[in-house]
Amino acid sequence: MDGTTGELTAFSIAARGILIAVVAVVAFIGAGYLLLTTNLGSRLAFLITGAATFGWLTIGSLLFVIYAPRGLRPANLEGLNTFQLRIPSIALTLGSLILFVMFVLALDRYERQPEPE
Repeated sequence: MDGTTGELTAFSIAARGILIAVVAVVAFIGAGYLLLTTNLGSRLAFLITGAATFGWLTIGSLLFVIYAPRGLRPANLEGLNTFQLRIPSIALTLGSLILFVMFVLALDRYERQPEPE
Protein backbone atom coordinates (compact mmCIF):
# COMPACT_ATOMS: atom_id res chain seq x y z
CA MET A 1 0.00 0.00 0.00
CA ASP A 2 1.27 3.45 -0.87
CA GLY A 3 2.14 5.34 2.31
CA THR A 4 0.97 8.75 1.12
CA THR A 5 -2.20 7.90 -0.80
CA GLY A 6 -3.18 4.59 0.78
CA GLU A 7 -3.76 3.01 -2.62
CA LEU A 8 -2.80 -0.54 -3.46
CA THR A 9 0.18 -0.82 -5.77
CA ALA A 10 1.15 -3.69 -8.04
CA PHE A 11 4.02 -4.54 -5.69
CA SER A 12 1.80 -4.69 -2.60
CA ILE A 13 -0.69 -6.94 -4.37
CA ALA A 14 2.08 -9.28 -5.52
CA ALA A 15 3.72 -9.30 -2.08
CA ARG A 16 0.40 -10.10 -0.43
CA GLY A 17 -0.22 -12.98 -2.86
CA ILE A 18 3.25 -14.44 -2.30
CA LEU A 19 2.88 -14.13 1.47
CA ILE A 20 -0.52 -15.86 1.43
CA ALA A 21 0.84 -18.70 -0.71
CA VAL A 22 3.87 -19.24 1.54
CA VAL A 23 1.75 -19.19 4.70
CA ALA A 24 -0.72 -21.66 3.17
CA VAL A 25 2.02 -24.11 2.18
CA VAL A 26 3.68 -23.86 5.60
CA ALA A 27 0.35 -24.28 7.39
CA PHE A 28 -0.96 -27.24 5.41
CA ILE A 29 2.26 -29.20 4.93
CA GLY A 30 3.61 -28.16 8.32
CA ALA A 31 0.50 -29.35 10.15
CA GLY A 32 0.84 -32.83 8.64
CA TYR A 33 4.56 -32.88 9.35
CA LEU A 34 4.01 -31.83 12.96
CA LEU A 35 1.41 -34.55 13.50
CA LEU A 36 3.64 -37.19 11.93
CA THR A 37 6.65 -35.98 13.93
CA THR A 38 4.83 -36.51 17.22
CA ASN A 39 3.91 -40.07 16.26
CA LEU A 40 6.81 -41.33 14.11
CA GLY A 41 9.87 -39.22 14.81
CA SER A 42 11.33 -36.41 12.77
CA ARG A 43 13.30 -38.40 10.18
CA LEU A 44 10.49 -40.77 9.19
CA ALA A 45 7.96 -37.92 9.32
CA PHE A 46 10.10 -35.88 6.91
CA LEU A 47 10.33 -38.78 4.46
CA ILE A 48 6.60 -39.54 4.59
CA THR A 49 5.65 -35.86 4.28
CA GLY A 50 7.98 -35.42 1.31
CA ALA A 51 6.70 -38.55 -0.44
CA ALA A 52 3.07 -37.56 0.14
CA THR A 53 3.60 -33.96 -0.98
CA PHE A 54 5.45 -34.79 -4.18
CA GLY A 55 3.15 -37.73 -4.94
CA TRP A 56 0.17 -35.40 -4.69
CA LEU A 57 1.98 -32.80 -6.81
CA THR A 58 2.76 -35.43 -9.46
CA ILE A 59 -0.87 -36.52 -9.68
CA GLY A 60 -2.13 -32.93 -9.82
CA SER A 61 0.28 -31.84 -12.52
CA LEU A 62 -0.36 -34.99 -14.54
CA LEU A 63 -4.07 -34.20 -14.48
CA PHE A 64 -3.29 -30.71 -15.75
CA VAL A 65 -1.19 -32.17 -18.58
CA ILE A 66 -4.10 -34.38 -19.62
CA TYR A 67 -7.00 -32.00 -19.02
CA ALA A 68 -5.39 -28.59 -19.58
CA PRO A 69 -7.77 -25.71 -20.23
CA ARG A 70 -8.93 -25.68 -23.81
CA GLY A 71 -11.46 -23.80 -25.75
CA LEU A 72 -12.19 -22.08 -28.98
CA ARG A 73 -9.54 -19.58 -29.94
CA PRO A 74 -10.30 -16.70 -32.24
CA ALA A 75 -8.56 -17.19 -35.57
CA ASN A 76 -7.05 -13.71 -35.62
CA LEU A 77 -5.21 -13.95 -32.26
CA GLU A 78 -1.77 -15.40 -31.86
CA GLY A 79 -1.28 -17.61 -28.85
CA LEU A 80 0.21 -20.76 -27.50
CA ASN A 81 -0.68 -24.03 -29.15
CA THR A 82 -1.84 -26.98 -27.06
CA PHE A 83 1.64 -28.44 -26.59
CA GLN A 84 3.20 -25.12 -25.61
CA LEU A 85 0.43 -24.66 -23.04
CA ARG A 86 1.41 -27.94 -21.41
CA ILE A 87 5.22 -27.47 -21.27
CA PRO A 88 5.28 -25.97 -17.72
CA SER A 89 2.99 -28.67 -16.36
CA ILE A 90 5.04 -31.41 -18.05
CA ALA A 91 8.18 -29.99 -16.41
CA LEU A 92 6.40 -29.85 -13.04
CA THR A 93 5.20 -33.44 -13.49
CA LEU A 94 8.70 -34.70 -14.26
CA GLY A 95 10.32 -32.73 -11.44
CA SER A 96 7.79 -33.81 -8.84
CA LEU A 97 7.93 -37.41 -10.07
CA ILE A 98 11.72 -37.45 -9.67
CA LEU A 99 11.44 -36.05 -6.14
CA PHE A 100 8.64 -38.51 -5.29
CA VAL A 101 10.79 -41.45 -6.43
CA MET A 102 13.73 -40.09 -4.42
CA PHE A 103 11.61 -39.91 -1.25
CA VAL A 104 10.20 -43.41 -1.81
CA LEU A 105 13.71 -44.80 -2.29
CA ALA A 106 14.85 -43.00 0.87
CA LEU A 107 11.91 -44.53 2.74
CA ASP A 108 12.88 -47.97 1.46
CA ARG A 109 16.47 -47.41 2.56
CA TYR A 110 15.24 -46.20 5.96
CA GLU A 111 13.15 -49.35 6.43
CA ARG A 112 16.05 -51.64 5.51
CA GLN A 113 18.40 -50.17 8.10
CA PRO A 114 18.98 -52.51 11.02
CA GLU A 115 17.63 -51.15 14.26
CA PRO A 116 20.21 -50.31 16.92
CA GLU A 117 20.20 -52.73 19.81
